[in-house]
This record gives sequence, C-alpha cells and structure tokens, in this order.
Amino acid sequence: MTAVLETRDSVNDDVAADGAAASNTLKAKDLHTALSDALLFAAPASMRLPFLEAVRLEFGDGQLVAAATDRFVVGVSRVKYAGESFTVVVSAREAKALAKMAKTTTRSRQASRWVEIVAEGRDVLFQFSTGESMTVRALDVELPNWRKLIPRDAHLMGGVVGMGYHPSLVAKFTKVRLDEQGPGTSMVLFASVTSSGKPGPTVVHIGENFVGVLMPQRPSGDR
Repeated sequence: MTAVLETRDSVNDDVAADGAAASNTLKAKDLHTALSDALLFAAPASMRLPFLEAVRLEFGDGQLVAAATDRFVVGVSRVKYAGESFTVVVSAREAKALAKMAKTTTRSRQASRWVEIVAEGRDVLFQFSTGESMTVRALDVELPNWRKLIPRDAHLMGGVVGMGYHPSLVAKFTKVRLDEQGPGTSMVLFASVTSSGKPGPTVVHIGENFVGVLMPQRPSGDR
C-alpha cells in the first residue's frame, strides 16, 4: 500500500462519462466531501494561528486534493475533478460556507448536481448547476507541504515504541466522511521513523481517497 495520494489518468475519463461539461467541473457532493474532510484538520480560531485557519485546494491531474493542518494533524482528501490545474488557499470560514452550499441531498444526487469552477486572479467562482454560486478569495499564505511528511520509503514505516497521541487529535480521523468509501472501509496507520531512527509522523489511510498525518507527542511523564 502506498503512502501518498496517487494521480490517476483515468479520472478525467470517468468524470466525462458521468455527463459533466468539458470545463473545470466536479460533482457537488464530491466538493462537499473534500472540504468537510479537510476542515476537520484546519486550525480552530482558539489556537490563534490565523494562517492555518485555511484549506489548500489543488485542482489538476483528474482530481481535487483538499488539505489542511493545525501543526499537530494533517488531513488530505481527494475527489474526482476534470479541468485545468491550479492551486488556491481559502479561509476556513469560506470553506465552511462553500461546503454547506455544496451539500447535496439524496434526491439531488440522482439529478447529478455539478459545480463549475472559474479562477480569475485571486477570485475563484463556484457555480452550481442548480443555480447557487459563491466566489472565494485566495489567501496570500503558504500552508506546510504535507507531502514531505509522508515517507516514501517502505522501510521507514513500522512500529515505534513509546509514541503517544492526544485522544482529541486521533478523534478527528474518526469523523472523516466514508459515504463514498464503501462498506468495510478500515483505518490503517503507519508509524514512521526518521532516517536517524527517531519517531516520525504516523500516516493514516482511510480507504483509497483519504490520507492524513498524525504528529507524535512525548508521552505524559516521559522526560
């Protein structure tokens, strides 16, 4: 099992086959899933880290990848997307509002509700097939590169004795939406070590389209 979200060339073909127009499009319910998953890991206002109260949206290569972090955990969700490649970081506040607008009821899912994205400068317009629309403003911030936290070498994945995690951080991963993952989906954890043998991040896989990172903490009483 790989520890990164791989791109798949067939995704564009799948989206087109579902009836979407040949532009920057994805299903509204998929946008809701990606945003809702990532928002679980964005820094809350109580942490007073406004530059981390954000979600990074990477469009391209047949997918939308939404990522967020509060320094202690990272969440990355992938959904199908067809269109041009671009990246934008939006505030958690606007991401929440957009996720609410993208939420699709069971009845609407049968009608194939879509959203088209138009990026012009720092403004990104989300236009839904059911008439709703919302423009978000890109933030001038750079979130940490989550890909650097996921070891690519399999031998660096393994059990690490004495690694501890705060329960509230682990709980975030139990809230990831599994609607599209299928029955029997499990959470798989890969504790990693650095090249010097010290405890590294733990990579969390949930199904095929979600990967997260849980940063290690010194256990209580350990000096």
